[in-house]
Amino acid sequence: MSYKDFQNKTNDLLADLPVDKETFCPLPFTHVSTMPHGEIKLCCRGQKPSGGKNPFIQKGFDLKEYWNSDYMNEVRDSLINGVKINQCKNCWKMEDNEIVSLRHNRITDLMHLKSTQRNIRQYLDEGKIDFRIPIIELKLSNVCNFKCRMCWPKDSSKWVTDWDAVKRFYDDDNREYIQDIIDDNGLTKRRVMNLFEQDENFVGHLVEVMQHVNEIEFAGGEPLMDPIHYRVLDSIPNPENVTLKYSTNLSIMKMGKHNVLDLWKKFKSIKLTISIDGHKHLNAKIRRGADWDLLKSNIALCKELPNIDVIKGTTCISAMNAMELGDTAKAIVEELGIHWHTSRLQWPDFLHANVLTESQLNHGIINIERYANELAFRQNVKRKKMLLTHLNGAANWLQECIKNNNHENGYQRYQDFMNTIDNLED
Repeated sequence: MSYKDFQNKTNDLLADLPVDKETFCPLPFTHVSTMPHGEIKLCCRGQKPSGGKNPFIQKGFDLKEYWNSDYMNEVRDSLINGVKINQCKNCWKMEDNEIVSLRHNRITDLMHLKSTQRNIRQYLDEGKIDFRIPIIELKLSNVCNFKCRMCWPKDSSKWVTDWDAVKRFYDDDNREYIQDIIDDNGLTKRRVMNLFEQDENFVGHLVEVMQHVNEIEFAGGEPLMDPIHYRVLDSIPNPENVTLKYSTNLSIMKMGKHNVLDLWKKFKSIKLTISIDGHKHLNAKIRRGADWDLLKSNIALCKELPNIDVIKGTTCISAMNAMELGDTAKAIVEELGIHWHTSRLQWPDFLHANVLTESQLNHGIINIERYANELAFRQNVKRKKMLLTHLNGAANWLQECIKNNNHENGYQRYQDFMNTIDNLED
């Protein structure tokens, strides 16, 4: 399926709605996304509003008021009427380069659901949506057993003790952003923070939402090692009606008394997105703590569950893996036996793939094309058209990195950062 085919498919799904097909997204009508330190975003890739900040869950925050606030309604109106807001700029950038975006994927995933249609129709008719949020994305804690090179203390407890060694690579705004989080959450004395400590009122509203939820997305940190994640699972009144989605490194299947495989059997379906940024040694280098053989074994265990809906490996394209994307895709599809898709590292800028030379990026494109050409002559490849779409999208992104190259300004900082991390891990 080409990018144009995918775009046509999403347009068809929106055909009966009086909305702009180029900007409309169902997520602000169906979804909230939380961060471990209390920030609340439109989605996992959402950015801050132009000239402002995302709302925060703190004393006095009311989730019910937020759901129908002027801020949320302005977002909804903008996306209905063709306004490309700053919060969604990552999707606009991908679509400008003919790459399937999160917006496209969520239109495909959600528009056939009754809960999605109900909320959108109610807003179009009444200008408000009842306090029914069918999709919750919960980043409950920064607790994590990995120290990935593109991560930082907000999203990994492993990074708290080493932040001082690398913070010089970040600009003033980002250093201040993280320092505020460290100070506000007492991370100089401990490494772990969690959303449930921010505001009891929010927790009460979250429990209320659970009465109507269709899908819960867990991310982290690493959700499968977070005790709070298991408390949330225990609080869901009708698990047989709920789909669980995870962004996970899938390195832990048991936590204390909890065996996640046994818990998952109670739910309607399970969708796993596993972060995998390279084959074996490359993945271990980028994602400190990763074990390829353990990952392979845990994926095999998950495949035995009768309610597993989909398992996919996602590769975040960066300077660290841009030259080996074809090999990475092949390993994920053929060795691990799961689907492959990609995201784009657009920040921090010194890890962006555009810091590589044109020659290195062309090498990466050739690596992608080699696997795509191999697939062209093979039969019985699952979701072959979609796999080729993602390969083509990855090649397009590397072409964009050649077009907007930052090697001259960014490569030395990239090398210095990588050397610093290597020294930390010696």
